[in-house]
Amino acid sequence: MDLIKHRYLLLPLLIILLSFALDKLILLENVHTYFSKSLSDINYIQKKQLYSDLKDYLASPNRKKVLVYFGNSRALLFDTSYIEKEYPGWTLFNFSVPGGKSDYTLQWMEKFEKDNVRPDAFLFDQSVELYNASATLKVDETLTNGLEVSFVLRHFNLFSTDDVSTLIAKRMFRSYQYRPKLEVIIARAKQKEKFLYSYRELRNNLLARLNQNRGSAMTPGTHQAILPAELLKKSSLGDFHSYLVPFKFSENTLTFLDKSIEIAKKLKVPTATIWVKLSLPYLEHIRNDRISVEGDQVGTAYNVWLPRILEYQKRVGVPFWNMNDDPTYTCNEFSDAGHMSPSCYRDYSDYIMKRVVLLNP
Repeated sequence: MDLIKHRYLLLPLLIILLSFALDKLILLENVHTYFSKSLSDINYIQKKQLYSDLKDYLASPNRKKVLVYFGNSRALLFDTSYIEKEYPGWTLFNFSVPGGKSDYTLQWMEKFEKDNVRPDAFLFDQSVELYNASATLKVDETLTNGLEVSFVLRHFNLFSTDDVSTLIAKRMFRSYQYRPKLEVIIARAKQKEKFLYSYRELRNNLLARLNQNRGSAMTPGTHQAILPAELLKKSSLGDFHSYLVPFKFSENTLTFLDKSIEIAKKLKVPTATIWVKLSLPYLEHIRNDRISVEGDQVGTAYNVWLPRILEYQKRVGVPFWNMNDDPTYTCNEFSDAGHMSPSCYRDYSDYIMKRVVLLNP
């Protein structure tokens, strides 16, 4: 076929190439801040620097012992200076990110194995929501912000067709992910000092805090972020139905975690997992509400999920720190159904570090 003669046949390809180029242009930091609203991508961006810092720190003489924590938005607000003060000889490098899942953890653990990076302890998150393969509202931030295409291809059999579609749509064409709105662009262009520059400052400040605090970001002035009881009940019911109804156990989530634990054992690094504290109203729904589970059965998410996790943890010989069924943990102040208030983070830090010290004396 003579493409020169039938040049109109090149038009669709030209349109795709121009769209792709425009998409990449608008993602430049000084461009996409005209319309984006999220800060969560900063956490993912910062982890590359954190990994470099970790390798340098582990090679330094007279260093502290290092805990590496792979979690999600329930593990973002630690104060590293508090941990270093209260637990001399230890520090935290926090690889937790919003929406963090076991696939993202494995991607990093493969890098740790390749580079022979050996901290003194690993802590992996065990969140019940991430084990639901049938959630109404799926958590896909690792797909859109964190996972490399090469990683997905290596573990292709562990991703659903929906996951792959999301990866292609939102990673190849980021404007589909951010969906720029003209009214937001106009508002920020008209009032740059009020909207645009302040948003850029928020992003820059968050990145600086993450770098300074080794992957954690304790935002000043947020210690009063405690949701009133009635609003907490509404938040709990909404999150429960969004993330856990109906419930079908995800074997793939467990497979990703299992591969990470295998690497940790190869590296000979002591390891534990944790189910971070949830608000009491949210936990009551998880424990007691009878819903559709495993396709055609009726039961509770708690009774489907927890026994399988306990059996797995016993089989691999890795401690499971269950904050939700541990009467020794008593801080119950929450910003929403699934996130402890920053006012609880010292108690949260103590809970983890007292066990880490015993995990690697």
